[in-house]
Amino acid sequence: MSKKAKSEAKKRRRAKKRAQKAAQRALYESRKREGQNTKSKRVRLKAKRARRIRLVRHRLGSCGNVGCKECNPIPENVAPRSRSRA
Repeated sequence: MSKKAKSEAKKRRRAKKRAQKAAQRALYESRKREGQNTKSKRVRLKAKRARRIRLVRHRLGSCGNVGCKECNPIPENVAPRSRSRA
């Protein structure tokens, strides 16, 4: 492949990507104008409530175990909440 062909291919790829981004941006703007914006505060708060971590402590205080599901409730250690309460 010659240098000229490579540069032409690169220009085509960049133009295609630019066009895709512009189309996506236009779609998002149209949805925003129509009130169908999925990044609304209501949707963000619903997602926040769904991923909330349950805080549970031992009766006698922290055990100090880093992997403890009750003392160190990070999402990897805690089972997901049931969908019925969300």
